Amino acid sequence: MQGLTQSSMSRFGKFAVSHNIKAGGPYSHDVTSAYRTWLVTFVVSSMLITSCAPTGPSVVREPPAEVRPPDTTTAVELPKVKLTEDLMYDILLGEIALQRGHLDKAAGAMASAARSSGDYRVAERASLIALQAKDYDKALQSAELWAELESSSTKPIQTIGAVLTAQGRLGEAEERFNELIKRGDPNVGIVYRRIADLLAQHHDIDGVLELMDRLVMTHPADADAHFAKAYLADRLKKPAIVLQSLDEALSLRPGWQEAALAKFSHYASQKDLDGARQFSDQFLNKYPAASKLRLHYARYLIDEDQRELALENFKTLSEYEPNNADATFAAALLSVQLDRFEDAEKYLKRSIKLRPGNDQARLYLGQISAEQEQYEIAAMWYRAVKSETLYFEAQVLLANVIGKQKGITQAFDHLDGLHPSSDEEQVRIILSKEQMFRVAKMLDEAKMVLDEGLAQYPDNTDLLYARGLVAAQLELVAVHEQDMRRLLEKDPKNAHALNALGYTLADQTQRYHEALELIDKALKLKPDDPFIMDSMGWVHYRLGNHQLAIEYLEKALGKREDAEIAAHLGEVLWVTGDKTRAKKVLKRALKKSPDNDVLLTTIEKLKQ
Repeated sequence: MQGLTQSSMSRFGKFAVSHNIKAGGPYSHDVTSAYRTWLVTFVVSSMLITSCAPTGPSVVREPPAEVRPPDTTTAVELPKVKLTEDLMYDILLGEIALQRGHLDKAAGAMASAARSSGDYRVAERASLIALQAKDYDKALQSAELWAELESSSTKPIQTIGAVLTAQGRLGEAEERFNELIKRGDPNVGIVYRRIADLLAQHHDIDGVLELMDRLVMTHPADADAHFAKAYLADRLKKPAIVLQSLDEALSLRPGWQEAALAKFSHYASQKDLDGARQFSDQFLNKYPAASKLRLHYARYLIDEDQRELALENFKTLSEYEPNNADATFAAALLSVQLDRFEDAEKYLKRSIKLRPGNDQARLYLGQISAEQEQYEIAAMWYRAVKSETLYFEAQVLLANVIGKQKGITQAFDHLDGLHPSSDEEQVRIILSKEQMFRVAKMLDEAKMVLDEGLAQYPDNTDLLYARGLVAAQLELVAVHEQDMRRLLEKDPKNAHALNALGYTLADQTQRYHEALELIDKALKLKPDDPFIMDSMGWVHYRLGNHQLAIEYLEKALGKREDAEIAAHLGEVLWVTGDKTRAKKVLKRALKKSPDNDVLLTTIEKLKQ
């Protein structure tokens, strides 16, 4: 467990990345909402991103205007209809019944109005209400009347196709769909997509797929047709056909991003990371400017904790689109998380140029400068933060810089001059003071500050956690356990508290099995956390399970090159006789963190 020493405790809050890297609007396309959802769906953890199972609109509803096939209707003189008492009665009865949810009555009344009026607008209304009522006979009668009255329009043909599909009369529906496709030339893509959306709602999976095959074969060289078939296969959960159809679409239209996005989304939805990576890498190598796919791929990589590869893609996207502020800031945040400070600084400064009001970038620039002990520059960035939401945080961070430059007294004066507007901000000041004492290795004073804070806010979990860690450093196991147990009463699934308590019991007591149970709970809550893996390795070392300890510690160090994890791994390797490898691990860590207390203590202990 990391978190008990000065270096590890500071790491917990050093770069609290709060910006949502995955944020971004959907890409619009002239298709149904279900179809559009399918195109941009990709698996998130949990993460970013989201459950995006596509669900199409019911066939009983009127197709949205933007997804209807191209209408060949020219300017038509509206029919002259005499509004008789009977016609007015039927229309009013139909609309009132519809409002009150009496769909059968509404369908009957509006069908009567359509017959008596001879108005295609009333026939259209009647057919759609009947569809909503699932009265397919009336819907078909009204739609056929509509087709007679508005013969130049494709809309009634589409509705007839929808009704016939709903009735299971696929052969007759196919005739209507072929008519739609013929009248949709030369731009038949949207027609195929709408047909696919209708067919996807039918229960006869094999039947509709065979029907779609025949329809596609009327335009075998049209990439949109194969794309629509892929969409239908996806809705019907036929993954092999999805890939086959998308491959055909991409062969007909190489470099087509929409199809590439759909193929990537398919791999992601199947949780096929290898497939998603292989396809995306190949496509992006061939078409490096495919920004939409690269953006989705990069976000997906974040969800899969592939941050190195995600960073490379965001960096590439930023180079191809230098004015893309979101991609630039995402590259900056990932660089910060990966301790790539030179890259982070470059992208953060570019973010500010693109968005001058980005004070979040200024905060990170201040933290990077402070980390590199460039305190004047850090202070400059913190003082430049003016936004209301970030100003207080910037002033607290500025106090830490003042403490580095001029001492704790002046830093505390700065903090005392702030005007916290909430209990949360007051607690933030307390924690800042505690941190300064702890960094100065004034642990008794740090605990005193936390004692006073808990007297004022006895149930604050942040203060309980902080005092528990300081108590562990002071080897006050009883105080540490008391605070962590109290925190866990309020938040039983707090993995960090479980981990901290488990590590302390393993490191400072002989309650190893109890420690193992606590750390195991923490690891189940956060299975990829390298510090919890480190704790698991350490408790197994205490239990004498050396090989298992090495496995956990190696995995932890592979995820995070941390000095204390390296110290633990080096000690276990040394004790098990692999001194050559132990020296290599410790030497590498010492080069990166020459002042780490735990690492230095471990090296001295092993020399004895």
